[in-house]
Amino acid sequence: MNMSQAIAKALKDSGVPFLFGIPGGGSSIDLINAAEDEGIRFVLTQHETAAAIMASVLGDLTGIPGVCVSTLGPGALNLCNGMAHATLDRSPVVAFTDRYSSELVDLAFRQKISHTELFRPFTKLSTGLTKTNWAEVTARALRVAAEPRRGAVHLDFPNDLSRAEVTGPGAATAGPAFRPEVSDACLKAGLERISRARQPVAIVGLGITAAGPGLYGSLRDFVEKFGIPTFTTAKVKGALPEDHAWSLGVFMGGNLEQQIIDRSDLIIAVGLDPVEILPKKWGYRQPLLYLDLVANTEESYHAALEMVGEPAVTLRRLAEDCAGSASRWRPEEVRAYRENTRAVLDVGTGGLSAVRVINTTRELTPREAALTVDVGANKLLVVELWDAFSPGSFFMSNGLATMGYAVPAALALQLADPARTVVSLCGDGGFLMRLPELATAVQHRLPVVFVVFSDSRLSLIDVKQVKKCYPEARGTLFCRPDYRDLGRSFGIPSWSVRSDEELRAALAEALGAGVGLPKLIEARIDPSSYPDQFDAVREL
Repeated sequence: MNMSQAIAKALKDSGVPFLFGIPGGGSSIDLINAAEDEGIRFVLTQHETAAAIMASVLGDLTGIPGVCVSTLGPGALNLCNGMAHATLDRSPVVAFTDRYSSELVDLAFRQKISHTELFRPFTKLSTGLTKTNWAEVTARALRVAAEPRRGAVHLDFPNDLSRAEVTGPGAATAGPAFRPEVSDACLKAGLERISRARQPVAIVGLGITAAGPGLYGSLRDFVEKFGIPTFTTAKVKGALPEDHAWSLGVFMGGNLEQQIIDRSDLIIAVGLDPVEILPKKWGYRQPLLYLDLVANTEESYHAALEMVGEPAVTLRRLAEDCAGSASRWRPEEVRAYRENTRAVLDVGTGGLSAVRVINTTRELTPREAALTVDVGANKLLVVELWDAFSPGSFFMSNGLATMGYAVPAALALQLADPARTVVSLCGDGGFLMRLPELATAVQHRLPVVFVVFSDSRLSLIDVKQVKKCYPEARGTLFCRPDYRDLGRSFGIPSWSVRSDEELRAALAEALGAGVGLPKLIEARIDPSSYPDQFDAVREL
């Protein structure tokens, strides 16, 4: 077999179901054809960033690296945003780029940039394939991308090697990952600290996504056994169902959760990744107990005790050894906190509010539905108000916080599970950045329901200008398209709504339309409540 065929077989053996991207005329088309022959489906996107984001979502869902491809030069450059997202949001991704052949690489200058130097600052590994190293490097790429902390890996694939015959063993697939366990002595020390605490609070973060099977059951047992009010970060909403008696909702490190943190006497950080913390000094005085697969080397916060090992096992052992809860918290206090959060954010407006759009969409959407949200003013509200009831049901870009995430992420979720209800809540700025991907949705008949918060402005930047006391917003307004005509030009059902009643009718029709085509709902919102809501959530 040739090298493309051998690599495609390695991807198939590793469990890779899709390739995403835009091919060039070199190694990428050879790899795509070999992958299709192996039963790996290629999805042509309209932009390489979308391909990398779609690959990242597949990686999030399965733990198996998502794979994307591009041509050299401009194609490789277009991958950058999505690859940086994968690394900072801890998503396993492997990207293959075309490269000039060995004979031309030092002579050609057109469309030439150093791909390995380009990707190195924001990937875990960026290197090239050769005639002799391809098997080892491919195996290494798949392993490095998937190991904590997960991230993006880039492989440069020379055009003259993609159809070269290869012999010998192919790329090895990774065996079961080694996961250390916390020592008995450390476990005992952690148990003593938790048992002494009267008002402990847990913060569960992104690190749990690399944990072994059983994590979510172990987390629930741990929380219930000790009676611990629990925040999750936005990236793992649903790790503890948000209607659970001990669920506080989302931790942002801002104003809302301060009332709970101030009353606590111990913070238990379970997989709390430093990339999830706001760029400011950790200001909490309570001692912190740290549980994760990796050591707390960043010191974004200091831990009084670190319990480094498989979190599922650590939580299970702690719960099993618990002699009885000393917690003074009551479930009623947790419920009151959640109700207060909703009340504080329900600021009145003259027209359709973002809060109404979020609450109505959640009310009419099945409990098990998957949601993607874009970056912008509405994100802060969606994160706080959208209830997620299971792991892997809420998706956003947080580490990189890149606009244009929600649309391709939704398409990847629908590809992975065609029968699942997938909804995407997008600001109009982020939606227009990825508008061409509606063509991808139509081509693959992906019935995602897109709800666009339409106010024809970059509202988050508007608010920041107000905070800086500028007399008016500048550089944030843009033209509002006719979304109904826009959707119809793609042949998809489309609505424009201005009230909660109109939104309810459109959602009922869109969600009941079944499989086949995406749906587009423009919700014309009044953004006037954003400044007060942001003041309540956190400082901008």
